[in-house]
Amino acid sequence: MKDIPDAPAKSQISFGKFQNLDMRVARVIAAPLAEGTRSPSRILTLDLGHLGQRVSVGQYALIPEAELVGKHVVACINLGPREIGPYISDALVLGALNPLSPTDQAQAVPITIDNSVVPGSAIF
Repeated sequence: MKDIPDAPAKSQISFGKFQNLDMRVARVIAAPLAEGTRSPSRILTLDLGHLGQRVSVGQYALIPEAELVGKHVVACINLGPREIGPYISDALVLGALNPLSPTDQAQAVPITIDNSVVPGSAIF
């Protein structure tokens, strides 16, 4: 479901529940277009430093691969695997709705972190 700018706030959760999320800094090392997904997507290969590599499939197709590669993004790495078309996504790159997104899609802009932060660093 596409998020809209005037969507109401979600209900509160405890700080303990928030602490269960494992969000990390990840460096994008590849971002080719994904084929066979419902909406145009990219397969982001993420370098998480000492935690190894993960794959995130998401609606970042409006951003050229060359602009994504090398960026440090925020990724949640403990949500479990998710099937997206023929791919398995084992991380979720956090983002916000791209203002150029078609109305039937949820194309996103990733949340980025300064490139001086080491991949694998915890987000808190």
